[in-house]
This record gives sequence, structure tokens and C-alpha cells, in this order.
Amino acid sequence: MNSLNSAMRNIPSASNLPGRRAQSGAILIFCLVFLLILTTMGVASMESTVLEERMAGNMQDHTATFQAAESSLQAAESWLVSENIWPTTSADGSTTVWTLDAMDPDSADAMHWWEDSDRQAEAWWADNAEAVAGVDGLASLPRYIVEELANINAGQSLAIGTGVQNRVRVFHRITARGFGTSDNAVVNLQSTYVKAYE
Repeated sequence: MNSLNSAMRNIPSASNLPGRRAQSGAILIFCLVFLLILTTMGVASMESTVLEERMAGNMQDHTATFQAAESSLQAAESWLVSENIWPTTSADGSTTVWTLDAMDPDSADAMHWWEDSDRQAEAWWADNAEAVAGVDGLASLPRYIVEELANINAGQSLAIGTGVQNRVRVFHRITARGFGTSDNAVVNLQSTYVKAYE
């Protein structure tokens, strides 16, 4: 036992090691600052990722909305192609073809009817426009309105002397409205479609 005690006395303690200095804790402060920097970088990259994800979602919603409006525009043009007889116009849309600017409540305000704030609500479009069925995954069905802009039955000089009767060419304005996966995304498209009727 004496030999064990003498051997233990010969082992230097941590405070008696050669070259040992008192620790000041500088490495601890450095590690904490470094950890703070890494945490800040991680939070910033997460915020950037969330923002990019929102942007991608909005872009996808806008694309779906635009495609819905395009399908509505094509449905209206297909309906006009299928009509063999010149469609009757009405001021209330009951014949599917509206009289020019019949929806405009104030023609003196220099705004088109589709720019009027009362015509922006989904309920107005649901009550007055034709719905396009078969488009899934949207907040509301795409819709369209057809207006008769003008009709022309003169000026077809190529038919003079041939015995061919002049055919009436009717100009239609189609206003299509598409909704996205949420009611926040709305796209309006317009086209002018010309068809000759007997």
C-alpha cells in the first residue's frame, strides 16, 4: 500500500503540468459567435426557401388561371362556329350574345364595362356569363360573354359580277374570365371573332 501511495504522489496534477496556463474562455466565446452566425444563415436560407415556394405556388396558380380563361375563350369561339344562323342579340344576355356595351352602367365614364368595379365580383359573372363545364381544380368555373360589335355586308368587291350574294360578316367581342385554384387569381382575356352568316 505504501508503494501505491508513493506512486500516486509522483503523478503530476493538472495544475502542475508543465506549460499549463490559466484558461480565459476565449474559445467558448468564439464557438458561441460561430454558432450564432450559423443559426442566422440557416434562418435566412429557410426564409428564402419559403419565399421561393410561395412564388412558385403563385406562378402555378396564375398559369392555371390563364389556362382556364383560354379554355373559356375557346369554348365561346367553338359556340360561334357551331351557330349557322346569325345569333340574335339581347340587352340582358338571354340569347347568349349581348348587345354592344349593354352591361355598361355609365357609358359617359370612359371605362369599359369589364373595368367597372361592379363587374369584378364573381357573383356578377355567375349571374350574367356563360359557364364552361369540365374544368376541374379551380375555385370557380371559367366564364365568357359574347357581344356583337358590328356587322358588315358591303365592301366584298371580289364577289361583284360573280352572282354570289354578299354574306353578312359579324364581328363579335368575346370577354373570357378564368379563376385559379383560389379566388385571388383572376385573368380576363378578350378576342374579336369574325364570322360570315348567310
